[in-house]
Amino acid sequence: MAPLRALYVAESRGLLQKNGGRPKDIAIADIAADINGYLLSFGKATITENSVLNNLKQAALYLNAALGVAILPDRRSMTVRLVGEMETSENIERYFNQVQSKLQKLGSQLKHAQAMGYDVSLQLQAAEDATGIKLLTAA
Repeated sequence: MAPLRALYVAESRGLLQKNGGRPKDIAIADIAADINGYLLSFGKATITENSVLNNLKQAALYLNAALGVAILPDRRSMTVRLVGEMETSENIERYFNQVQSKLQKLGSQLKHAQAMGYDVSLQLQAAEDATGIKLLTAA
């Protein structure tokens, strides 16, 4: 329940809004203050900003698994934000650069398998199932 409460408060503070075309940073301290106000209204114990940060990290996992949406709780700045278009593009490029040589080797092996008539459909399906990325050979 706590991760969803933290996510709810972050959203109510503008997590989905943009500031100058960029995702808005929401202060963890503000989220903690809202949650603590809610808890105190019921006579319950308050929580720390670190607890809120950990709850937002858990909520980030839920969001990514359920919807493919990425939020970034940041310990250094003690903020949380929706990962924006520019940051997503940079991440994709960085991850691609890290695996590019391995993908080229994979492509070489796929061409070899195709040229020799080898059936590698099971491996291709397993890779797609594991990653969500469909591997195709160039014609």
